[in-house]
Amino acid sequence: MLIITKQKLNVLLLILYIFLVQGCSNKAMQSIDPVEFEQIVTKTKNSKLIILDIYHDRCESCKQIEPVMEELKNDLSGNPNISFLKYDLSNPLTIYKSRKIAKELDLENLYKAQRYSGVVLFIDNNSKQVIDTLIAEYDITRYRKVIEERFKNLNS
Repeated sequence: MLIITKQKLNVLLLILYIFLVQGCSNKAMQSIDPVEFEQIVTKTKNSKLIILDIYHDRCESCKQIEPVMEELKNDLSGNPNISFLKYDLSNPLTIYKSRKIAKELDLENLYKAQRYSGVVLFIDNNSKQVIDTLIAEYDITRYRKVIEERFKNLNS
């Protein structure tokens, strides 16, 4: 009869976790499209306001925020002073991709501080500081109001 103590089970789970995360990291390094990466970084570096959607695919709030963010992106895609980023906490692969972009944009510490999804941060690109936050907000008019207010402040 095989007896597995809680301590042995925890060690086995830790080894499995390390193995899975390490495997995903190697795949992530190969799967980032360099052209897409460069486009995101260039557009974001040239913008004044960054809108960062902190997302997880199991988050119900995130699923309700997603169509709002898509509509905003479509409406504001022509504005070179506003960039949209997504920090996807769903798995090690998406975390790696998001953090690689963050590192290039000097936002790495801000990304590392994020632990919860369903949050949208408005970031001043010059100071790299969060200037506003919306949590589990689904009303697009609220986003438009914050963008208008913050963008006005950044231009003055």
